[in-house]
Amino acid sequence: MLRFMAIITALATLSGCSNMTFHTDIDNDVLSQEIGTYVNKRDLQQFYSDQEAHESGATLLGRIAGESCDGDGMGNNNVSYNRSKSNAIDLLKADAMRRGANAFTINSCSETSVSYCDLSVLCTGQAYDY
Repeated sequence: MLRFMAIITALATLSGCSNMTFHTDIDNDVLSQEIGTYVNKRDLQQFYSDQEAHESGATLLGRIAGESCDGDGMGNNNVSYNRSKSNAIDLLKADAMRRGANAFTINSCSETSVSYCDLSVLCTGQAYDY
């Protein structure tokens, strides 16, 4: 009975919101570009080593890098290394896509010293056509 009441309550709530519309200043071109970039990044093949890429027959396109810079350099921000590393990897993937790659490796990620950042992480790798 409790499950039935929960379902009825959820349906009533959802039906009350069915006529809502949202407005934004983002046009369709910007939105489609952002979605396309997100999808393309997700479609990139990641090799776990350059040797694995070579053995699979992938063609090396060149060295790629992504560097994140988080915070303002004043030490006032609580910046997570994992978040900075994730941002650097996203930038590395974007670099791979600019080179026309559909695969990549991450060779290293490490903190770098940048005066205007609380935390800066640089990731380097290789771009491949697979």
